[in-house]
Amino acid sequence: MLYTGNCESKINKLVILVDKPIGFSSFQIVRALKPRFRKIGHAGTLDPFASGLLIVLTDYDTKQFQNYESCEKEYRGEIVLGIATDTYDISGRITAQDHLYHRPTRTRLESTVRDFVGVIDQNPPPFSALKQGGQKLYALSRKGITVKPPKRTVKVSLFSVLAYDYPVITFRAVVGRGVYIRSLAHDLGARLEIGATMLSLRRHRIGDCAVTQAYTLGALLHHAWEGDCESTG
Repeated sequence: MLYTGNCESKINKLVILVDKPIGFSSFQIVRALKPRFRKIGHAGTLDPFASGLLIVLTDYDTKQFQNYESCEKEYRGEIVLGIATDTYDISGRITAQDHLYHRPTRTRLESTVRDFVGVIDQNPPPFSALKQGGQKLYALSRKGITVKPPKRTVKVSLFSVLAYDYPVITFRAVVGRGVYIRSLAHDLGARLEIGATMLSLRRHRIGDCAVTQAYTLGALLHHAWEGDCESTG
């Protein structure tokens, strides 16, 4: 929707809330809408395999990006155990498999998940937009160059198991700035000594902006930016 509210009372510029579909990059969403605006960008990148809330900023200033990036984010998704991939999600190349010997109980799973709540050190995925030597990590990784992103201190406010039917975990996570949910999945698998990768991911909220307020890409391309539009829910 066209949104004039704020994120924790920090922002009052016009933004567009988009329910990004699977298969599109955040940049592709911005590029599709770009002809309609003098200046446009997005805050809070979503990977192509993920769906959910993407905040698009129009006629923005740099401060808006910083404010939205600092907002708390909420996700729900699925993690598959027994498989590790180079991208930490199901779109990547399988690097390890173990389905036979290590099937954690729900009790052990929930206990391990709690270890990731709080202020933690996290390694970003080697396939990410972070830079090393002036080049993006995913570009280096695709060339076969080994990258080791430095650990970052991040905050995870909530990481909980909603359902567990081995090998799939359905989870909810509420996180602060800089957290990679793919890394949470990967690190959980390493801690359980079985391997894990992200199977699906959907972002439900950034600050007080919710995906239930957002427009689909199709609605935006047809009419959503013209006037004061209703939410599609």
